Amino acid sequence: MSDTPSEVFISYSHDDPAHIARVLALSNKLRSEGVNCILDQYEESPAEGWPRWMDRKIHTAEFVLMVCTEPYLKRVMGEEAAGQGLGIRWEGNLIYQLIYNAGTSNTKFIPVIFGKEDKAFIPTPLQGSTFYKVADPTDYDKLYARLTGQVYTAKPTLGPRRPLPQLPVKTDVSAFLFGPIDVDLWNRAGWKGTLYMVARDRPPVLGLFFADGAAGRRIFENWHKRYGESDSYEELRISIVEGDIPNEEPGYSVHIGADLENSVKRFRAAGMSVDKDYDHFIMISRLHRMHPEPESRYLEMFKNAVRHFKTFYLVPVEMKGTEPRPMLDVKIRKGTIHFRTVEDIGDNDPDLAVLKEKYEAS
Repeated sequence: MSDTPSEVFISYSHDDPAHIARVLALSNKLRSEGVNCILDQYEESPAEGWPRWMDRKIHTAEFVLMVCTEPYLKRVMGEEAAGQGLGIRWEGNLIYQLIYNAGTSNTKFIPVIFGKEDKAFIPTPLQGSTFYKVADPTDYDKLYARLTGQVYTAKPTLGPRRPLPQLPVKTDVSAFLFGPIDVDLWNRAGWKGTLYMVARDRPPVLGLFFADGAAGRRIFENWHKRYGESDSYEELRISIVEGDIPNEEPGYSVHIGADLENSVKRFRAAGMSVDKDYDHFIMISRLHRMHPEPESRYLEMFKNAVRHFKTFYLVPVEMKGTEPRPMLDVKIRKGTIHFRTVEDIGDNDPDLAVLKEKYEAS
């Protein structure tokens, strides 16, 4: 904790007299408790003019409290009517530039709100930062601790590690009926197609369209129990194989099964003994052939989005009337998908099932 009072600049918009008064009350309370708050209401007319005064104070302050309200956000984002909120527009430009100069690293600018409804008005660059609802005593104390360099929650001394009981070694993994496919449930669900959802600001979605939406949801609920919300071991193997296949219409194949190597890693992490010979595993997978129009770019857009975000979501989809409805509440986040061509597939390949004739002959 430093004995030198931190200089804290308060950035806010003059929404109405009541808002101006509660900002003043916040500043006065902080000052009464040793925080050197800088507020425009304490100044009548700075000699250098308001723009230079704001610039200087924002640069020299150790912290800048941004009091977020709807008018404040509009002015910071430049969406207010011409001629209004010029001070906050100026402050907003300075703040954005300083965050940009810091390479998106932020320890200086702190969003604060008076009511929970104001959370929606935190500017985009600060939405990932800790914010404080200053009307709440606990949040106020946490903010005060941060501004004064104090620790709000003390970290206890690290104790010694305790030994865990030895898990019994299981040796019957090789008899495991292996894979994510419940045959009866998949037959009931009726996998009919694939849907792609791509946006600029979030990872893409790969949707599996099921004729029976309830059964499709059950498939994903079972996967959640087995793999979790994020398939951390990448046991669920998804591949998209492009290229012509004899006796098949032009298109590409979507293949869903298990990644044996990754599942073995999880078994071993759980204390199970697994032999290197995996011949005793029984593998079950599912395959769907897609026949898009020649000019369709949906798959290419999805591939580009996966390469950009390095992740994607897998979700079940059902039809409600004439509209597809993704069931996002049971989505599974994944980091790996195999984009391949028919020419990539060799003997003993996990995607050999895509080449039906070769697979049946093997």
